[in-house]
Amino acid sequence: MYSERVLLSGDALWRSEDSAGGAVVPADGCVDLILRDGRVEVAGPSTRWLATGPDGAAGSFGFRMQPGRARLLLGLDLAAIADKLVPLDDVTYRRTAAQLREAMIPLEAGPAPIGTLAAFSAQLAEASRWSDAVRRAAFEATPARDVAATLSGSERSFRRRMLATFGYGYATLVRLDRAHRARSSLRSGSSIADVAASAGYADQPHLSREFRRLVGSSPAQFAASAA
Repeated sequence: MYSERVLLSGDALWRSEDSAGGAVVPADGCVDLILRDGRVEVAGPSTRWLATGPDGAAGSFGFRMQPGRARLLLGLDLAAIADKLVPLDDVTYRRTAAQLREAMIPLEAGPAPIGTLAAFSAQLAEASRWSDAVRRAAFEATPARDVAATLSGSERSFRRRMLATFGYGYATLVRLDRAHRARSSLRSGSSIADVAASAGYADQPHLSREFRRLVGSSPAQFAASAA
């Protein structure tokens, strides 16, 4: 059983219970802190679909940060952990790791205050104006050169900052956002042809290729599972 709570900042807390693992999770470009059996790991920004691991004895608990925010909390270039699952202690300062673990551990004991995690999330949202502006541009499919000129001065510095802040390039962010919109449209019952056109894919084969890489299924399979 899976449930999640979206915070005011757009980040989310989630819980998974009684899962043996193997469930397919679409790429979303986010970074998650994951608590299982007292251990906290970092799931780096995902740029392809992945399969979940089995839940711990009390379940699995996560703090999901919107794309482009986690670097401010962890203090490392996110390209180093893209599509990886690594121990929290291996990727951030000892003091930061201790603070995050202290905030996460109570979730394993049952209903617990989320004030500390919500505060972390609010701080990240306030400090993430650059990355949020990039995400808005990606939603509108603004060309990278135009975004770079507006937000970073040069395309080279924009590429470097994207890799450090998001863990992947701007073109990948556009693809992730487009796939997210396509999934939402398929869930609502739109036809595959309509989704391909409205989400900005060149044609249905393009949509299918992207879905198999990012979502782990064909558009038809995804639509059937969401029905």
